Amino acid sequence: MSESALDNLYARFANRWHGDISRLGYPDAYDRLCAALPKTPAQTVLDAGTGSGALAQAWASRDVSYERLILLDKSPEMLDQARVTLGHLPNTEFKCGPLGNAGLSSASVDLLLSAHVIEHLEEPQAGLKWFAQLLRPGGLIALSVSKPHWCTALVRWRWGHKSFSPDTMRSMLEDHGFTDIKTVKFEKGPPSRTSCGYIARRA
Repeated sequence: MSESALDNLYARFANRWHGDISRLGYPDAYDRLCAALPKTPAQTVLDAGTGSGALAQAWASRDVSYERLILLDKSPEMLDQARVTLGHLPNTEFKCGPLGNAGLSSASVDLLLSAHVIEHLEEPQAGLKWFAQLLRPGGLIALSVSKPHWCTALVRWRWGHKSFSPDTMRSMLEDHGFTDIKTVKFEKGPPSRTSCGYIARRA
C-alpha cells in the first residue's frame, strides 16, 4: 500500500479508531505489555506512532514517573484522538511528523513505546535503527508487532502491513544492539492471534 493511501485510511478511521481497537481487546494486550516493563522513573518517554494513544495510556495508567512524554504520529487526525485520550496528562507533548523527525537528539530517550508501527514501514530495519539511536544506553523499548497468522492476513488485505515471527523480531532487535529481549505473548482475543509484544534494552 502506498504511503498516501495509508495516510488517507488513518484520516478516515481516526475518529473511531480508539473505540474499535478497544472492542477488539488491544488496550488489554498493551496493559499486559506494560506490566512486564520495570517500573522505574524515566526522564523522557516517546510513543512513536502513537495513533490514538492506547499504548501510552496503558503505560501511564501504571502510576509511572516521568518528566517528559512525547506522542508522535504523522497523522494529524490520529494525533487529535491522542489528545482526547491523553491530553490530561502533565508534561505531555504532541508532535505531528513521520518517524525520524521528532526533533529529538540521539541518546535522549529513556523509554520508547511503539505499537504496530514498524510493520507499516517500507524499511522496518530503518525504523528500528532510529529507535536504537534515540535510546540512551540502558534505555528500554516496548513494542507490539504483527505476527504471521491467517487473521493477520485478513487485516493486511486492508492495511497492507508486514508481519514478523517472534524469532525474526528477536534477530532484528539483536541486529540493532538490543539485549535482554523478552517476548510478551498476548493471551486472549484478536491480539493473541495477530500480535506479539517485545521488551528489550539498548546496550
